[in-house]
Amino acid sequence: MLVREASQEKIHPVVKKLMLVNTIRSIGQGMMIVVLALYLDELGWSTVTIGTVLATSGLLGVFLAPFIGICSDHYGRKPFILFSELLTAGCALVGILSTHPVLLFISITLSGFGKADAGSASPFAPAEQAWLASYIKPAERGKIYSMNHALSFFGMATGSMLVGTMSVGDFVAGIFSYQFAFYFIFVISLSTASIVLTIRSEAIELKKIFVDEQAVVEERKIRKEENVTILKLAGINVLNGIAIGLTGPMMSYWFSVKFGVSSAQIGSTLALTFFATGVTSIFQARISHKYGTVQSIVVVRFIACLLLALLPILSSYAIVSILYILRTALNRGSQGAQQALSVSITRGKRSGFASSIHLLSMRLPISVGPYITGYLFGVGALNLPFYLAAGLQGMFAFLYGKAFRTYDSKMKLNPSPK
Repeated sequence: MLVREASQEKIHPVVKKLMLVNTIRSIGQGMMIVVLALYLDELGWSTVTIGTVLATSGLLGVFLAPFIGICSDHYGRKPFILFSELLTAGCALVGILSTHPVLLFISITLSGFGKADAGSASPFAPAEQAWLASYIKPAERGKIYSMNHALSFFGMATGSMLVGTMSVGDFVAGIFSYQFAFYFIFVISLSTASIVLTIRSEAIELKKIFVDEQAVVEERKIRKEENVTILKLAGINVLNGIAIGLTGPMMSYWFSVKFGVSSAQIGSTLALTFFATGVTSIFQARISHKYGTVQSIVVVRFIACLLLALLPILSSYAIVSILYILRTALNRGSQGAQQALSVSITRGKRSGFASSIHLLSMRLPISVGPYITGYLFGVGALNLPFYLAAGLQGMFAFLYGKAFRTYDSKMKLNPSPK
């Protein structure tokens, strides 16, 4: 009876509001994934310039995330999330009012438009993840974070389909038809900012004025243990990050070269992938709650890496696209559970720092992968990146399970979200 009551425990109102903000934000991200590159192309930007602005935005997010995570541990999460939403609104306003290349470059870099961050407030994501953690019991985090991740992908799929189904060009002509996404994001960013304003700031623990030598020694010991765990997680994440970079960014090119399919067919595959990822994230939430966060991640990742190894062997685009959707959905669907672990390996007052290192250790290696894949594709090795990625993700799943297998029981024993 007690177990049943615990599983039906209500979600904290603050968590509900943050999940709502995440869902609304992801709709705008889904729209930008579809229109941004097309819009910049219509403005006369070269593919190199488009790639440069997206890469610059990604690197800025990677390097700012640790700084924001640490600062949010000391000054609270709310100011950073509120600033993130207002910054996005301001950058969207630039997109509405101007087509000047420099202004657009700056606004895209600062806002992260077109990056497909799955609802994430990158580079402010560590603050948001830590804020969620402060209102969720450790044993419940795998479930709630997976649910939140599912809402992100449903939102992105909605945004992608919204752009595709609305005949914006019937209302305004030429390049201005693409600006509908900027108008939409401007409005929803102001609405999410207003939701954040209604959330009460979490209490920040004040430092003691007097010095307790025993407490200082104990604090140093705990921090050392936490730092070792964080570095262990970061090292294992590098394997997964490189594997994602080897395949994800170049899949459209691989589909086109190997099967000769059109961009419309590839786009349909990617849209279905978003929906499937949302569904698997909900499934991940259930198995995380039932079997444990770490165990659920390991099992799902092993299945995903086996599917990845099968992709280059098959010759039918229909079958390959189905396997790709399933594999990607399983892979991305476990990201919420991974976020849950990253904020649970430290105490609440350092969860922003832990989340930022998790983000850095994933996204920096991802940026390396496409260069390796581009070289291998250039020499005709179209299948090798898939085998390398499958091997790396298999190693990731094995090491992840071995390093963190005890954390599920620890999180169940810790009843406090702090």
